[in-house]
Amino acid sequence: MKIIRYILPLMCLSLCAQAQMLIVPKEKLESVANPRLSEYASSLKFKTMAITADKMSEDDGIETFVYPFENTGSDTLKIRRLVSTCSCASVSCENMTVPPEGASKIVVRYNPKGHPGRFERRFFVYVEDDSAPAAVLRLSVNVERGSDISGLYPVSMGSIRLRRSEVVLHKGTRAVERCVFVNVGDRPLRLQCENAMLPACLSFRTEPDVVVSGEEGEIVITYDPSEGGERKRIPVIIKGLGLPPSQSSITVTFKEE
Repeated sequence: MKIIRYILPLMCLSLCAQAQMLIVPKEKLESVANPRLSEYASSLKFKTMAITADKMSEDDGIETFVYPFENTGSDTLKIRRLVSTCSCASVSCENMTVPPEGASKIVVRYNPKGHPGRFERRFFVYVEDDSAPAAVLRLSVNVERGSDISGLYPVSMGSIRLRRSEVVLHKGTRAVERCVFVNVGDRPLRLQCENAMLPACLSFRTEPDVVVSGEEGEIVITYDPSEGGERKRIPVIIKGLGLPPSQSSITVTFKEE
């Protein structure tokens, strides 16, 4: 009886977990990637439905891409709705009402700012009141990271920018913490810290030792609790940045386990 009392709750938990698990059929995934087109699809003849853009940068302005099409059907068609899969791209239609043998074009305006990487954006064209799109247009982009790195390295310290300026350590637990930075100056940097202000339990180094202009490096802070000297907050003062200690420090904070 004791065994049954243990097994039954486990079986209930297993059945509940299975009931909560959502399994998406392959057909459903395929319908999202390549949705069923409406009956009007055969009446819209596009010169191209897929464009591969030239490589661009986040610093570039908004790019415009055009998808011309004709109404090859016998009825006038009304473009009711246009949907973009990304806020970085707006989509519009030159003429929303297209008579038989008439022409129009879908215009996509793509803003690469804040969207580095390789992507495929899709645009859905809905005609009349049909719930299925009459066309799915595609735009492939390759966007390089721009010169504005303030979002990636928000902390500015003279000739370097860091991703963070605070390190949290658990008192009594040996650890190695890394702070990524980039050299935004015009010459190589060899960073050092004020060792006189550093307790015995902490050590400072950079990888690599010398970071050339425009390249990334890492400030490596090692904590060895066996050496002692912890305080609640310890400033690691970086030398050679031409800034006062209050503006060129990484703060190490110790928390009790």
